[in-house]
Amino acid sequence: MTDLMPMLLWVLSILWSGGVCTITAVRGRFLSGERHPEVEPVSWNVVYAQVASVVLVAVPFITLILTQHDIDPGMMAFYERFLIAGAIVGVAMIVLEWALMFMQAKRAERTQMDRVLRSGAHR
Repeated sequence: MTDLMPMLLWVLSILWSGGVCTITAVRGRFLSGERHPEVEPVSWNVVYAQVASVVLVAVPFITLILTQHDIDPGMMAFYERFLIAGAIVGVAMIVLEWALMFMQAKRAERTQMDRVLRSGAHR
């Protein structure tokens, strides 16, 4: 089981990051097809989930370092072969989360400006 722990933790971290991306894409209404949909600001829960995502992406690599002496040499060679690719995928997911959160925030800003302008026009 120790041999598979870093891989399982890496898969969990990628799934978590994918969940954060999915939530942000849905709340940002990126697939709605509308040019300027009404969007709410990024919630604090999503921000907390994104911070947890950064930590979770690091955990498999820390686990690998701490358990490398207990891992079978063949499995350790596998990890060493795909270490950089795994790190790149993890960092790419974090960057994607940031980009989606930024785009949602910009859409929410536009929504708030439109609401203020509409309320001023009705007076």
